[in-house]
Amino acid sequence: MARIDEDIEFQSWLVALRTGILNEMQVQMLQLLIDEGKAKDLEGAARYLDWRNSVMDPTEHFYGH
Repeated sequence: MARIDEDIEFQSWLVALRTGILNEMQVQMLQLLIDEGKAKDLEGAARYLDWRNSVMDPTEHFYGH
């Protein structure tokens, strides 16, 4: 999901991964989550980011609400 200062590229990391629209840097981000032990595979890493983005709204977090 895009942050307030970013263009919206996709709504779901998992859908973007499955449809092949992630760029190399985004796939590397998923791989980093695997390397850190936060996910077992790319789909797990994508699910983790989708979950994190649904739980923590960056705008809401910024303003402390």
